[in-house]
Amino acid sequence: MFSLWCLFNPKGTATFQGYDFVNNSGKTEYLSVYAGLEFGFSVFLVLSAFLPSARLAGLIFCVCIYGGLMIVRPIAAIVYGNVDKATYLIGSLEYVLGIVGIILLVRDHGFKG
Repeated sequence: MFSLWCLFNPKGTATFQGYDFVNNSGKTEYLSVYAGLEFGFSVFLVLSAFLPSARLAGLIFCVCIYGGLMIVRPIAAIVYGNVDKATYLIGSLEYVLGIVGIILLVRDHGFKG
């Protein structure tokens, strides 16, 4: 789980992603977002998978979150260029999760017109 990796190895994960901590405020912010917020997302998605009444909300959440990442990451990579392999690796994982979310959302809750 990415959030736990960030929590227990913040310097290593930050370096992997191209971040550097200028001060403790930066480290606190990094841990809050990449460990805390990501962990909260994970808990919500796991609960959604096991609670039938929450599955649709979980899929919509998944598609919205990963959809935003799928749109912004390639634009930023094109605009700024020269990104590390880690950016492609993380982006690939986000695309997989986003596409699987879209497939499940359409398959299980298809659009009826």
